[in-house]
Amino acid sequence: MKNASSKYPEFDHLELDTELEFDNIKSYKKLQPLKSGYNIALEVQQTAYGFSALQHKYGETPKLSKILVAYFYSKHWGELGLEHLKQLNAIRNEVKFHDGNIVVIDADGDERGLQQLLWDNNLVLPIHTDNNALLAKLFKVYSDDSPAWNFYGGIDVNVPLPAIFVVDHSFKIIFDYSNEELLSRIPSQEIVSTVFRSNNYLAGKRSA
Repeated sequence: MKNASSKYPEFDHLELDTELEFDNIKSYKKLQPLKSGYNIALEVQQTAYGFSALQHKYGETPKLSKILVAYFYSKHWGELGLEHLKQLNAIRNEVKFHDGNIVVIDADGDERGLQQLLWDNNLVLPIHTDNNALLAKLFKVYSDDSPAWNFYGGIDVNVPLPAIFVVDHSFKIIFDYSNEELLSRIPSQEIVSTVFRSNNYLAGKRSA
């Protein structure tokens, strides 16, 4: 017998849809950063990707005039990013000696703010502003389908991983450090050694 005094509406159980609708819920994918051995020359050849600012020489095939050490920076990583910058600055002269060039890829578009941060900490590193995250997307350390705030606490904007790549003259990735664990210590000596070996290999080919 139904309770006539019930204040809640009664529904036939056949009217109830017990299945939840997830059509509007977006599924995010984990980033798949590029690895050593991958050559990005084709992508660079098809689009500028801002490499003209990274001493890119144009020709039949794209070439870099120096071995590139690219670090993806965002102020939203806070002290972590600054610690990385300090460590990169510490190896800057060694990398330069071996014909390498460290470039900070600025994800925030705030070059003046980043320049001030470098100045305040006595750091000397070249900056390249990554408009529309083109380079970050190229190296697959950033994606609209994999926002940082979905995987890391304390981040409320989508920014690239604080990753480091070493790219040789022919745009082949010869060292990768995606740093998905957000470690504060970067593999400085591995970076220097990679640049050294690549430069020696190229020098050997030229003298052969």
